[in-house]
Amino acid sequence: MKNTSWERVQPGQIVSFIYKNKNEKKGIKRTVLCLSKRHPYRKKNGRLTYFFVGLQLDTAVSRPITASKFQSLIEQFGGLSKDKRITEVGNFEDNMSSSDIRQLYNTLKDFIEKYNIFRTYNLRECRKRRVYLEDDYRYLPKESMDDLLLEQQITEIDFEL
Repeated sequence: MKNTSWERVQPGQIVSFIYKNKNEKKGIKRTVLCLSKRHPYRKKNGRLTYFFVGLQLDTAVSRPITASKFQSLIEQFGGLSKDKRITEVGNFEDNMSSSDIRQLYNTLKDFIEKYNIFRTYNLRECRKRRVYLEDDYRYLPKESMDDLLLEQQITEIDFEL
């Protein structure tokens, strides 16, 4: 786990942070797979507000997503990758537009509705507290990590040749 800032969070990274809903008396630690770090939303009064959009993998008060469910999610995103020694899920663009998020949501719609993990967080509330980058998330499926290590070894061999 590495301390980072909200500006450095990229889509595809797994982050942990404490977030307080309106209905909660105190904040709860959450682990989230980032889909969009700054998604704009126009309110009815015309003002623009921003949301952090992600898939909630774990909270301090609930059980984490199982390894088999997480494995199927990783497969839908196209596997794992490493960027600057940080494990990322899928290949996302740095800034996703509203249409990209809608398209992603539609491809994952069955999974999201079945397990109810799609969440939006008010970015203003998120920025009140620290965010931690999960460099080695403990619930990453072993099968996916083995595939990633094998891919890295093949890439290293190609560079040596």
